[in-house]
Order: sequence, then structure tokens, then C-alpha cells
Amino acid sequence: MKEKILRLFKTKGYYMVLGLCVLTVGTVSYLSYRASQKELAETPLKPDQSQGVEKVEDNVPDDRNDQQAPAEDPAPEAAAAEYSAPLKGEIIASYSPDQPVYSYTLKDWRSHCGIDVAAEEGAEVLNVCDGAVESVTVDDLMGNLVVVRHTDGKVSRYASLGQVAVKEGQVLAMGDVIGTVGKSMLLECGETDHLHYELWENDKSTDPTFLFKE
Repeated sequence: MKEKILRLFKTKGYYMVLGLCVLTVGTVSYLSYRASQKELAETPLKPDQSQGVEKVEDNVPDDRNDQQAPAEDPAPEAAAAEYSAPLKGEIIASYSPDQPVYSYTLKDWRSHCGIDVAAEEGAEVLNVCDGAVESVTVDDLMGNLVVVRHTDGKVSRYASLGQVAVKEGQVLAMGDVIGTVGKSMLLECGETDHLHYELWENDKSTDPTFLFKE
């Protein structure tokens, strides 16, 4: 038996040694590879290591809020208030707040902040524009006086009335009856029968002559 073994080593011993060497080298290489992989897996990444991941820049502009908002439709303009004359008649005393006009009642010259419209006593006086009655008074100088504030903020003053057909707080439409022409205004009681009418805006009198222009 010993002789057979010695004979085997003599004939095939070279190949056996070579096979053992290859096996040893392979085993050592495999064990080294496993050890390096384990060490690499247990090593923490440094903060500045990107490990192949693309870094997102912090200064990338955000244009989500830069998109222009859709333009809003402009608000529709409010319709202008409509006006009409308080009655038909001839203007016998014009609007003249700066230049004095002669008063046949007082026999002197004075400013005139309204207009006088000739009309027979008892003729109906109409509201010139939608609004509400602000006051109904008996004034020492203006006589029976009705004040109406219109929807556009202007104010009408109907003076020297005879009968009054409205009350304070009453809502009126254009053309509603305010009252009748009278002779209650002491400042103008010596004049021809007429309506004294004034139109005010922002606490200043304005010329109401346009109401009588066709």
C-alpha cells in the first residue's frame, strides 16, 4: 500500500500540489473580499460624500408664485342719476350766487342761490330725482320748505310751497309730488307766483338751470 501511495505521488503529485495551491489562493482571496465588503458596509458616510447622488441646489428659483394672476374685470360704473324739472315754467330769477340780483320784495340787491320758476299758485311741484325726504320744515324766511337728498348725494330744496304732500324719511321716485306752489316765502312774497328751487352738492349750491333745458 505504501508503495502504491509513493508511486501515485511520483506520477500525479505535481498536479495535486498545484490544485492545493489554487484552492488555497482562492479561499484566501474570497475571505479577503468578504472582510473588505463588511468593513465598507460598516463605515459611515461623511457629510460631504455624495456617493453618486446628484445634489439639488438650494438656490433653484421657485417660480410658482411668479405666475401672473388673471386680470379681474373692472367694476361696472354706476349709472348716472336721472333728473327732470320740478315743474314747467319760465325762469324769472336766475342762479347768481356771486353777482347780486335785484329783489322786488326787499327792494335791494342780493345773491340768489337758486332759481325762481313762474307758476300759478296751487301748481304741483315734482321731485326731480330719486331720493328720500331729509326734512319738512316751516322756515321763517324760506316758508314751507322740503329738503330731499337724492341717490347721487345731491340735495334739492323746494321753498315757498303752499301745500306739502310728503313727510320726513319718505322715499321718493323722480316725478313724485312734493307739494304745490304757494306764497309762503317771506323773502320773495312780493314776486310773481313761483317756485324757489335750489340744488346743492357737497354743501355748496350749484346751478340747476340744466333741469329746464330740453
